[in-house]
Amino acid sequence: MLNANFLAIINLIVYAGAIMVLFLFVIMMLNLNKETEPHKSFKLKLAAVLSSCILMLGLIAALKGYSIDPQVSALPENFGNAKSIGKLLYSDYVLPFEVASILFISAMVGAVILAKKHVND
Repeated sequence: MLNANFLAIINLIVYAGAIMVLFLFVIMMLNLNKETEPHKSFKLKLAAVLSSCILMLGLIAALKGYSIDPQVSALPENFGNAKSIGKLLYSDYVLPFEVASILFISAMVGAVILAKKHVND
């Protein structure tokens, strides 16, 4: 009714992905053999602290210029449809889109590394 077809599809994809990730983390992080798990090395702990500090700096930098001043203006005719969002996303905002995809893939790899059980050779 509000010409929000893109929003409806993204909402469905995001919530389905969130449920999938929830199941993934429950299965991976459920460690039934806690006493046999080896101690994490100092390098791994240092990498976790450094990456969390970099993430915090990025969040602070992103929210630094944010203001809550509501400005009412008329929206363009094709605002919010999938075609206009796709053109905008892959032309003007291609660098932030790619940075976000690299961030997501590195988070998935990090979760797998943290949850991986060490196999003795």
